[in-house]
Amino acid sequence: MAAVPLARRGLVLVADDDPVMRVLMLEMLGQVGLDTVEAEDGEQALACFRRIQPDLVMLDVEMPGMDGLAVCRAIRQQEQHATVPIIMVTGADELASVTSAYEAGATDFVSKPINWPILGHRVLYVLRASDAISRLRLADAQHRAVMAAIPDTFFRMNRDGYYLDYEQGHEASGVFASERCVGQHLQQVLPEAIARQMLAQVHSVLASQHVGSLDYALPQHGIARARAGEHAVAAPVRHFEARLVATGPDEVLGLVRDISERKRNEEQIRRLAYCDSLTGIPNRQAFLETLEAELRRSRKDKHKFAVLFMDLDAFKRINDTLGHDVGDHLLKAVSERLRETIRPSDLVSRTEADDSNLARLGGDEFTILIPDLERVDDALAVAQRVKDAMCRPFQLGSHEIFVTASIGISLYPDDGEDCSSLLKFADTAMYHAKNCGKNNAKMYSSSLTMQIMSHVQLEVGLRKALQNQELYLLYQPQIDVSSATIVSVEALVRWRHPERGIISPTEFIPLAEETGLIVPIGEWVLRTACQQARQWQISDDRPLRIAVNLSAKQFKDENLSQIVLSALQDSGMPAELLELELTEGTLMDDARATMQTLERLRAIGVYLAIDDFGTGYSSMSYLKRFNVSALKIDRSFITGLPQDSENAAITRAIIAMAHGLKLNVVAEGVETNEQLRMLEQCGCDMVQGYYLGHPSPPENIALMLAQRPVLDGSDDNASGDSSVSGKFPEQH
Repeated sequence: MAAVPLARRGLVLVADDDPVMRVLMLEMLGQVGLDTVEAEDGEQALACFRRIQPDLVMLDVEMPGMDGLAVCRAIRQQEQHATVPIIMVTGADELASVTSAYEAGATDFVSKPINWPILGHRVLYVLRASDAISRLRLADAQHRAVMAAIPDTFFRMNRDGYYLDYEQGHEASGVFASERCVGQHLQQVLPEAIARQMLAQVHSVLASQHVGSLDYALPQHGIARARAGEHAVAAPVRHFEARLVATGPDEVLGLVRDISERKRNEEQIRRLAYCDSLTGIPNRQAFLETLEAELRRSRKDKHKFAVLFMDLDAFKRINDTLGHDVGDHLLKAVSERLRETIRPSDLVSRTEADDSNLARLGGDEFTILIPDLERVDDALAVAQRVKDAMCRPFQLGSHEIFVTASIGISLYPDDGEDCSSLLKFADTAMYHAKNCGKNNAKMYSSSLTMQIMSHVQLEVGLRKALQNQELYLLYQPQIDVSSATIVSVEALVRWRHPERGIISPTEFIPLAEETGLIVPIGEWVLRTACQQARQWQISDDRPLRIAVNLSAKQFKDENLSQIVLSALQDSGMPAELLELELTEGTLMDDARATMQTLERLRAIGVYLAIDDFGTGYSSMSYLKRFNVSALKIDRSFITGLPQDSENAAITRAIIAMAHGLKLNVVAEGVETNEQLRMLEQCGCDMVQGYYLGHPSPPENIALMLAQRPVLDGSDDNASGDSSVSGKFPEQH
């Protein structure tokens, strides 16, 4: 029989007191490629074993002194890890002798007389078997280490749902004990509903021979109560994923993994994706998905629903004056108040609390979904409740804040049948509510879309107006009351639209303010007016002041002083002949920034005036601080003079106050001789209005400048009337 070579030569320790037996054993073992070491007795064999650590030991049982069984026991006692194979050579083959050998720790035995031709091969195969056993032990140890490190639970289960084996992973500790599961049915271990799903999955896997999976959740404590159908109150829930694979016609192998951490991460990701980070309520994406689901449900059930679009009025003012931190706290408080105000059970027929009906789209914009709408009045009632809730003061630390809300409402299916349209139309209705005075709720109507389209078209046209030279200036004179001469001219911008003709400033100026176009338009007005005024000054050879209105956006532009300087330098206009008019609201918006801007303008040397005085704050303390040169009394106080006693009293007071502060006074909107006569009596410095001159093109102003009206000895003067009205040619 051919010997099968080992990967390396093995070392065998042979111990026998018979020298002939040792020689024969060494010869036979050498023939199969094994190295040998011999010992004459038991003590020598044990010492040699300790010294050379052989791969196999052959011991004669009958040796003087320390026999083979004693040596075998001694070797086994001193072994720590690997088990060396030991073959006992015995002269007796009775069962008792063999039993003694195995009890001493022998691996195999050889009976005398020895079959010498096969001895070497027998030893060789014992070595190989020992090597295989060592490998199995190592593999088993590694397998156990791996199993101990794996957090998953493994089980085998038959077709009927009985656990055949159960190896619990370390992360599943405290859920089910292995000894409790083996031999048990699914329904004895898991809650009934989960057990039914698991058994159905077992049958599916056995039928298809494909991998199957099942997710389920169990309370961390109170498993027995959960299995019995009871709810473990406030018990933390653990989530598991079971994956099943068929290992035979009637048996599956299952792997159960605790996915609680994954579920928590998924929930966190969902919160980040669908919750507003500031307020904690649903965000735009969550609301759109809720709206889409409601659309499908309402189409199927033929129900109506409403979308409310709410925007806080003047929220930017709170951010600008109190800071963004206060603004953020306000948004949180608004969200909480909305949540309380629009509880679903209060809205309509639904009773479950569903925060997804409320969302923050961004900034100070919120949306509310009202499902199962029976009447339009229900939506209006909710909007009214929201408005009332917003009107109550918000106490944020030391700040008591008052806000109002504008709300737009769109209806399904009346106004639209898709999410985009319903949200857009509700937004449109909200802007209509703002335009109607704010703190309003308005329903959407198709006419609003036409208005919006017209608004958009007007904006597009206005953006092209400058480059297409559609804007032009008219000028209205300001007359000095004492000399009856033109001392100043106000520049007024007009727009000649190529299709719509002349568009009123009341229509396009607010649009320019809203879009920011007022800044480039204002700069064009300033430059054009300065150039025109310089031409009049040169041709008429007298100091004529030009007045230009500044919008709030222009006044806040950090480049304003550079723009003014550039316009003056390019036109050659003296700075003191440029009058910049600002409204009270513009000056009062940010007092500190206003003072800095006014200082820069005064340093240039321009003439500063407050326009429309009396319609805003009218604060004397700020008038002193702002150090302007003139006040322009708003036309609303001139209307009705001299018959309107209240307006007359206000006008007298403004003039007296202004003179007390050494300010010039200009009265706007003078349209009758009686108004002019009264203003003269009150001591008004300058007047402006249709009675004295309509807004006119430059050539008309040039003619008026040439007239220079003086006292002409008319019948009025002959009769002793020396009033200022006699100095002016009547305007038609």
